[in-house]
Amino acid sequence: MTRMTRKTDLLRRLGALFGAAALSLVALPSGALAQARPTILRDRLTIVAAANAERVAALVTQGFLERYPEAAAPVIQALPTSRAVALFCAGVGVAMADMLVTSRRMSSSARELCGANGVEEAVELRLGLGAVVLAVRRGDPQPTLTTRQVYEALAAETAGERGFDANRAIVWSQLTIGLPNEQIRFILPAIGSGLRELFEDTVLESGCRPVRQIRMIFEAGFRREKCITLRVDGRVTELPASEITARLVASPRGTIAVTSFDDVTRSGGNLVALPLDDVSPTRNSIASGEYEPTRTIYLYAKRQHARTRGGVGVVRGIAEFLDEATSEASVGPTGYLGQAGLVPLPTADRLAQRIAAERMTVIQTR
Repeated sequence: MTRMTRKTDLLRRLGALFGAAALSLVALPSGALAQARPTILRDRLTIVAAANAERVAALVTQGFLERYPEAAAPVIQALPTSRAVALFCAGVGVAMADMLVTSRRMSSSARELCGANGVEEAVELRLGLGAVVLAVRRGDPQPTLTTRQVYEALAAETAGERGFDANRAIVWSQLTIGLPNEQIRFILPAIGSGLRELFEDTVLESGCRPVRQIRMIFEAGFRREKCITLRVDGRVTELPASEITARLVASPRGTIAVTSFDDVTRSGGNLVALPLDDVSPTRNSIASGEYEPTRTIYLYAKRQHARTRGGVGVVRGIAEFLDEATSEASVGPTGYLGQAGLVPLPTADRLAQRIAAERMTVIQTR
């Protein structure tokens, strides 16, 4: 069974599981309200969000309610990325989620799952850019690291002349002359989160690829596993992304956390983002692409749930929510999504997203 097939099967199983549980998401209208609005099946929007994009969903929801105070407050459920996508793709109808906010673009296998479950009219919008960063506490050493050094510090095995050996590096100076004589300690987001996947894709694999012994591995799946399999000797702690900041603050000197640019922005100066490959993560370096471990925040919506011109639909408010999410007040240079650490898209891209939102342009799911 190929890696893509396994991923598709997993998404299908998750879709079936969470499709059955999706009724817990919705708040059905009262009998009186149902009689007053017989063509609208639900009185509020339901949104699933990847855990590391929950703050984005919450801020847009707040902006939506301020703009449309008569609207019922949308329900937001935060889940690991794969589970959030599976729940969104579980189907259409009153018991199913209306929108998805995630830090990764929907994969081809996820689109196939959506299509197989009848989600055939999904709108895809880009809201802004975020980044994964290495962070330390204010006052701790601030080494300038490369992706290669991060990989060598974290990998379960290191490349040797006769193959691969268990990673026994204890302090940074064992990896490269000039690095501090500080113990290697890392806090990482748990497997399955979008932030962890982004870190694996843009930092671990980037640092791993130049290694000669890795390049000699022919099978792509095995090569990736060598790059992202981490040591289990106590030097790496894995936590839900929401717990990383608190754990870092309470950790020994020199501990490095893999977290989001958003979390560093919100730390009030208590966390400091480290340069990576000689580039510091800033709003400018993220927007320009100079800082490479970046991500795009996506918003997906089911056009099939939206109210039609005749007033018929699963729920009212989808068009209005998309309009708010892509407004300059939200995603512009001084927009409120900056509070979530998002860096604005270029002006032309923001305009394109507003047009797509207004037209509810759909993506191919079959």
